[in-house]
Amino acid sequence: MAYISLESVNYPNRFIRHANFLGELTPVQSDLDRHDATFDWTGDWRFGAEGRLRSINYPLHYLRHQNFRLKLHEAGYPFGRPPTPEERLAILDSTFIMVPGLTDPTNRSLVSFRSKNFPDRFIRHRNFNLWVEPADSDLARADATFKLRGQPFVPEPPGPR
Repeated sequence: MAYISLESVNYPNRFIRHANFLGELTPVQSDLDRHDATFDWTGDWRFGAEGRLRSINYPLHYLRHQNFRLKLHEAGYPFGRPPTPEERLAILDSTFIMVPGLTDPTNRSLVSFRSKNFPDRFIRHRNFNLWVEPADSDLARADATFKLRGQPFVPEPPGPR
C-alpha cells in the first residue's frame, strides 16, 4: 500500500480527488484539497496489479463506480461471514487494475486504472467529473491517463499501518 496523488495528463495541475463524496478533477489549493486528492493505493506497485483507491481522510471509504460515476463510498469488509451481494458488488466496483498510461505506455510515470468488473472501461474525467468509461478515442485515452505525483500531497505516516 502506498499514498498517491494523481495529476491529469491533459489538464496539468488538476488532480483526482473526492468532493462531496463524488470523484472530481480539480486544482489543489487548500489543506482539505490536499487530503481529498491523496489516496492509499491498496495494490502492488506494478502494472497489472489490482487495488483500490482508499481515501486517507475517510479511511473506510473507497472510490467506486455506481452507474459508471465515481463516488466515495463506505465499503467495509465482512468479518466472519460471507459478503452480501451488495458488499460483493461494492468491492468489485471499487477494484481497479493499474495499467500503463494509455497515452504513452512506455512512460513509467503515467498510469491508467481499468475497472475490474467492466474491463473495457477506465477511470477518466469528463467535464472534470470522474467516470468509468471506455477509452475509445484519443481524447478519452488522454482523459484516462494520470501522472503519479512525485510526492503525494500528504506524506504517509511512519511505521506499519
